[in-house]
Amino acid sequence: MAIEQGSEPPRSVERLLTIIEALSNASANGLRLTDVVEATGLGKTTAHRLLNGLADQGLVDCDSETGRYFVGIKILSWASAARNRFSIARLAEPVLIRLARRTQDTVYLIGRVGDESVCLDSREGSFPIKALTLNVGDRRPLGIGAGSLAMLAAMPDDEIERILVQQAEARSSYSFSEAKLREMIEATRRSGYGYNDVHIFEHMKDLTGMAAVAVAIRRSDGTPVAALHVTSVTARLAPPRRENIVAALTQERAQLEEEMQPALDATQVSQRTLA
Repeated sequence: MAIEQGSEPPRSVERLLTIIEALSNASANGLRLTDVVEATGLGKTTAHRLLNGLADQGLVDCDSETGRYFVGIKILSWASAARNRFSIARLAEPVLIRLARRTQDTVYLIGRVGDESVCLDSREGSFPIKALTLNVGDRRPLGIGAGSLAMLAAMPDDEIERILVQQAEARSSYSFSEAKLREMIEATRRSGYGYNDVHIFEHMKDLTGMAAVAVAIRRSDGTPVAALHVTSVTARLAPPRRENIVAALTQERAQLEEEMQPALDATQVSQRTLA
């Protein structure tokens, strides 16, 4: 999309990215024009003009019947290219396949991008009830979700405190308090794995009855850079099966860390990228 001379490219790019991020956060539900205006703070005319421009480039789709806007199919190819950059995602693919077969549940690879977690990949198991709580590319504040929680709990105390302060507003749309999150961090440290049930899902009506467990993947210096995460219906993650799932995750994590240590140690966690 060409930018006319005399315009302000940084501001234009910022506005476009704000719209794309809002649509990405809306996922399969999409957004109406009024929703985009509310989510981005843009004026209605500006938002409509930018949405049309993005649609012309294949970056946004508009449902003619509902008037809702969605992330465009073209972004999928960009996402695929970005995913291929992550050696963790490439090298962990066999691990996800094995875990999905072994557990019969949905398995996710969760990465860290600054103070957020991002879903890098997933595999569905054969159990007929699918626990599809994340899409590849979904981002959440660290601590929200089992994999995200496992990574947060593996960090030093001062880093946790910084993240809790900086991500307070981002966490406000979720249904538990900072005090509850601190309890969950301590429980994760004691057990060695992250666990979430209704504390994360109760505000999402279509995800109630789901639970998840996860273990953090670390560099040799102990820095968490990713997590292996299994989601299922709550009954399937009750003891003693939960311990069996955690054992499978721990076994695969150990093998993955051993085989991928050079790649993991080369992974740099920054505020914007996981490289």
